[in-house]
Amino acid sequence: MTKTRRAATQPKHVALITFALAAFGPGLLQMPMMAYVPQLYAKEFGIDLAALGGVLVSLRVFDAVTDQLMGYVSDRTRTRWGARKPWIVAGGLLCLIASFFLLRPSGPVGLVYLVAWKALYDFGFTIIDINQQSWGAELTTDYNARSKITGAKAIVTQLGSLGNYVLPIAVAWFGLAESSAYSIDMLAYFFVAAAVIFPITIGISFFFAPKGIALPAKRPKLIGFLKSVRSNKPLWIYLASFTLCGMGMGILQIIFTFYDGYLKLGAWYPYLMTVFAITMTASMPLWIWAAGRFGKHRSYVVAVTISSLAMQGYWFVDVATMSLDTILAISFVVIVFIGAGASAIVVISPAILADVADYGRLRTGEQRTGGYFAFYLLTNKVALAIGAGAAFLLLSLFGYDARAGATNGATAAFGMLFTVALLPAILKIGGALIIWRFPIDQRRHAVIQRRIAQLETRQLEAQVPLAPV
Repeated sequence: MTKTRRAATQPKHVALITFALAAFGPGLLQMPMMAYVPQLYAKEFGIDLAALGGVLVSLRVFDAVTDQLMGYVSDRTRTRWGARKPWIVAGGLLCLIASFFLLRPSGPVGLVYLVAWKALYDFGFTIIDINQQSWGAELTTDYNARSKITGAKAIVTQLGSLGNYVLPIAVAWFGLAESSAYSIDMLAYFFVAAAVIFPITIGISFFFAPKGIALPAKRPKLIGFLKSVRSNKPLWIYLASFTLCGMGMGILQIIFTFYDGYLKLGAWYPYLMTVFAITMTASMPLWIWAAGRFGKHRSYVVAVTISSLAMQGYWFVDVATMSLDTILAISFVVIVFIGAGASAIVVISPAILADVADYGRLRTGEQRTGGYFAFYLLTNKVALAIGAGAAFLLLSLFGYDARAGATNGATAAFGMLFTVALLPAILKIGGALIIWRFPIDQRRHAVIQRRIAQLETRQLEAQVPLAPV
């Protein structure tokens, strides 16, 4: 029995937990770095929205380049700790260095300051993300077990995200801040939490989590990867779907401005996002079950549709006539449905890509998991960048003013709802429908695994020298 076939067994719970813990720190800082830092810098330091949108696009393009480099280097890495673990440690260190300057800004703070340190943070996050997703795909080759692995990582990520929402509430309750609203001063507490959490969680993963399947001694070459990508039809279907969805998700990076500036729920935003994180975490076991029962791709389509339609509830909110309590109550209901649907995205999408990587391995005979995840992240980050950049530019075109105390008219209000609710729904549902008839289901994946096992057997037999006559 080969190592790959042994890897098809169900991972133990301890292995799942120790593997997934490395995602807690990045989960804690994901929303602050993706949404709060850029938008608070615009609000407090007067950075122009159009300029900020252009910069976010540029940073994503930079990310797209580093993704490919990291995926290629990671696939070629061979150490006593495995191919992925050392890189996760390095990525965590870079994230901590960058977060020190981003979450505790000092001195002249402007667009250049934001770009420089956010580029470093994004690079560190890229290192962690590519290597942990590749690592998870290499812990097993079983179709359903992969959903459990990505689900475990997603749950830990959401627990970290929950910490992001609970932290401001705790800071306010203990009297360390006047309000739980996100502010420049509040960001400093995130760095304190990250400085404690990153070393502990990544350290546990490094020392106690399994390394996964042993990678072939032969290290993959770049030209072979390009040929593999070009001939992998399921990969291009996957990328087409998730590129559109990614653009929709990118637009939603302005969601803090929507709740804080448009709905005037800034003080309640941590509570809303706490409900969102709890709902996402609680819904993940349901989507893991649904992926095994109905298929990953079709469960994903249903989930995206639920979260996209839920956001349309805000068209019925009139901020000029409704009381704050009414708006808050509606927001809590909408958030529950958004969270329930969004949880499937983080659980199912990497599990589908792991199956696509198996198909690529069958066609080429080489393990290129890191390369596939890096290539996906290239397209995803470009899509997120286009979405985020378009969101800021659209708000600017509709005349929306995000500065503190600014007044916005009916056109700006329509522009906000169109940008946050309608446009992302069109992109996400349209992208999801592309994957409805995805060619790799549970039955076909089992065939792929059998053929890979046969290929490995033939390769091993070819390496065994003939006995002397």
